[in-house]
Amino acid sequence: MKYYISGIILLALFGILAAVVTYDRAQVTPSDYTAFAKINNPQGKALNQVMVDLTKYGREEVWIATTAAVFVLGGPSGRRTAALLVISFIILIPLGTALKDEIDRPRPTPAAPDNLLVKADNDSSFPSGHAVIVSAGAFVMLARFNQGRKAIAALVLAAEAALVIYSRVYVGAHYPLDVFAGALLGTGVASIVVGFSRYLNPLFLRLDLIGRKKP
Repeated sequence: MKYYISGIILLALFGILAAVVTYDRAQVTPSDYTAFAKINNPQGKALNQVMVDLTKYGREEVWIATTAAVFVLGGPSGRRTAALLVISFIILIPLGTALKDEIDRPRPTPAAPDNLLVKADNDSSFPSGHAVIVSAGAFVMLARFNQGRKAIAALVLAAEAALVIYSRVYVGAHYPLDVFAGALLGTGVASIVVGFSRYLNPLFLRLDLIGRKKP
């Protein structure tokens, strides 16, 4: 029940923020741009490259590899966790795309051309697709892997997700509200998926049979 409640609260907060951004854009954007300009302030080649690598590889590459590794190496619990990750991503990818099209917030324009450290995206800015996916992945891992060495791995992935979210503003691709909203959406949906897992026993039982020798 706690996962349903937390998920509903997070999605409600996302809905409020989306409504504010959509209907009061003229008031929201200036203050959001001020916060954006403070973060989108390149601090040298080494840090810039780290942030670019996080924004380029921290979503698909890390989370596809994580899902595969958890499925293959995590035993029955890992296979169940991988299934929850896949379900969350399957829901969030089209949902995030549809919301981007509906809200249609323009991407930020950095104060200087050199402050845009990655190729400019053509789609809308709100919510951040990177934030949606990595926050969902981090939530599922923290909810399912919360003891021993698995908990350490989950915490490392949560830190990776936080850095990816920050990098999207640092490289000039998103406003802070875009990534905050993406994190609300991703964790909200993932929380409901984790809560719904009790109804996925038929799927889990099939996954539990993988690797077992037939009698």
